[in-house]
Amino acid sequence: MAKNPAPWLTFFLVRFIGVLKHSVRPHPSLMTKNEFVYSRLATRLAFFTAGIATSPWASLVPYVKMRQNLDEMHYASLVLCFGLGAVIGMPLTGRLAARFGVKPIILVSCITLYLGMVGLSLESLTLPLAFLSVIMWGMSLGIIDVANNIHGAYIEEKAGRHLMSSFHAWYTVGCIVAALFCALALHLGLHSTAVSLMLSGAGIILLVYFYGKLINTHGEGSAGDEERETPSHKKTGLIPSYLTLPVLIIGAICLIMYLTEGMIYDWSSVYLIQNGGLDITIASVGYLAFEGAVALMRFRGDAIVTACGPLKLIVGGALLACAGMVTIALSHSPYVLVGAFFICGLALANVVPVMLSETARLAGAQQGKAISFVGTLGYSGLLLGPGILGAVATVFGLSAMYVLTAALIFLLGLMALYVLTRIQ
Repeated sequence: MAKNPAPWLTFFLVRFIGVLKHSVRPHPSLMTKNEFVYSRLATRLAFFTAGIATSPWASLVPYVKMRQNLDEMHYASLVLCFGLGAVIGMPLTGRLAARFGVKPIILVSCITLYLGMVGLSLESLTLPLAFLSVIMWGMSLGIIDVANNIHGAYIEEKAGRHLMSSFHAWYTVGCIVAALFCALALHLGLHSTAVSLMLSGAGIILLVYFYGKLINTHGEGSAGDEERETPSHKKTGLIPSYLTLPVLIIGAICLIMYLTEGMIYDWSSVYLIQNGGLDITIASVGYLAFEGAVALMRFRGDAIVTACGPLKLIVGGALLACAGMVTIALSHSPYVLVGAFFICGLALANVVPVMLSETARLAGAQQGKAISFVGTLGYSGLLLGPGILGAVATVFGLSAMYVLTAALIFLLGLMALYVLTRIQ
């Protein structure tokens, strides 16, 4: 009897066909209508508030370099401290949430977030104060990002519907609004301190409004610790109980997604200038197309996930994004390139929100710690990925970087296919 020459290919095709037949299981709501409306509003505003404190970084850091007359080494170390602060803060959030709940964490981190922003924008800034402000800003941003996701996953679970995509959409909108405001205000001649104070004032006003509507979950899930505890959540040895194989795979999926986003942020303009022939003044249109598509798709993501399920959305999106990246690598038309960036944004927009929702479902009573781990692992891709891919571009060319990214996205789809078929 002849052996199948490619059993893995047959397995993959059968699994992929099974994705098309996958149905979505409804979940009953545990909230009243008023509880749902107010808690959803509070979570949206929490994500939006974090967003308006993120994008001013790109506008304020050049002023620090100029005022301090920093050389390239000191400037690079300042930028590195921002990312390191976030990576330090993220893994702490799960444990802090388990002890204090997410409400005080969001309150304190939001205040320190804006304090770091204002401190970095001061005219009389010293170098030690600059590093202190950057670390405070980055760490607070990492903490509030994870805390918001823990709260969002809790509300989503209690409501019995997918909400995480729209929460992340409001974060993206906050980033866009703050970026446009900073560009306009600084262009009109406002001092950087005035700009940061105005954004901080708006953020604090929003915080006062939505803080009372937050639910102080400790990251234990909507059903409580005892009811959700299962044998798989018992601690074994030195490995935390929430670090199961599916959670590790989800962390790797988020890492690839953040790596892709960071690569587009850092390298899309250079690619459009060199391969697309665009002028340097409009070369950022590729990243804007990607981020605009992400925002649009996330606002529709909840309805799409409800209609077709996360499996179809993530696996199909990965295949579409893989084709988009290959198109970018092969094309020299600026119109095709910008369109491909837009398609990649549509295809990948809901990867992180959906994966965080699945993490919360998997981790049960320890969803706060699991979300903290996944967020930290994913964010490391944003920090390290662009530099690693840049080394690939230096040796093999810019097109090779996009081919490699396409391969990683295809791997993302395979991992999503593996993990989602086992947890749904």
